[in-house]
Amino acid sequence: MIVTTGNKPSDETVALAHSYASALDAPYIIRKKRAIATLRADYGVDEVLVCADRVTLHVEDQEFFFHPSMANTRIKRLKSGENDVVIERTGVRPGDTVLDCTLGLGSDAIVFAHAVGETGRVIGLESSPVIALLVQRGLQEVSVDTQAVNVAMRRVEVLCADHLDYLRAQPDKSVDVIYFDPMFRRTVQKTQYMEPLRHLGDDRPLSEAAIEEARRVARRRIVLKERWYSKEFARLGFFIPKKSTGTINYGVIDLEEGQGGEPS
Repeated sequence: MIVTTGNKPSDETVALAHSYASALDAPYIIRKKRAIATLRADYGVDEVLVCADRVTLHVEDQEFFFHPSMANTRIKRLKSGENDVVIERTGVRPGDTVLDCTLGLGSDAIVFAHAVGETGRVIGLESSPVIALLVQRGLQEVSVDTQAVNVAMRRVEVLCADHLDYLRAQPDKSVDVIYFDPMFRRTVQKTQYMEPLRHLGDDRPLSEAAIEEARRVARRRIVLKERWYSKEFARLGFFIPKKSTGTINYGVIDLEEGQGGEPS
């Protein structure tokens, strides 16, 4: 990877590029009005991070930038009294501590942060350093037209970490809800926006060891989001409380019931 700027950088964007380069331990390259394809060829890299008015990651012929995406719409719906399927399945409520083990773009984490409120806490884990950095800074810097979304974004804590390593280091019963959504790495449909993440993301299946640690660390519930037909639910011991009405479904391990899965 290399880090550069737009074709007409200001002093601020040059400084920003240097800060990203330092954080990612990647070289900063002066743009000199070269095309992205030219930079890739000149330096023999696939990934080019461009710091301009919007920080954009170019991966081969695709590009990625942070945006709250559907979190904006979902929070608007919650504020109008509608249900959100992820909040319903996870049972997240005000004051909770939520651990999102597969942060990705951060959309679910933003909605969690809205649901837990100012007394709660949301921690998002992302194993890719560049995705973690882009999302972390985006959550702090990007603003949308809904103030509740801006407030929620600022609450999300991003850590660049492997979720199994992180879980092993946590005390027993230290968070309320643990959430796994490996789907963003294996999207049902290929889209221009998601392809860079497929290239950079960790596509390993969830391990039984991770679920075992999650059972120890969570106080109330563990939730897995997967394709509706996925065998991962059964393999990892998740109960499916409701049939899918679309392409995805949610499996639950309800620890409060003490039965390892099926909630009341």
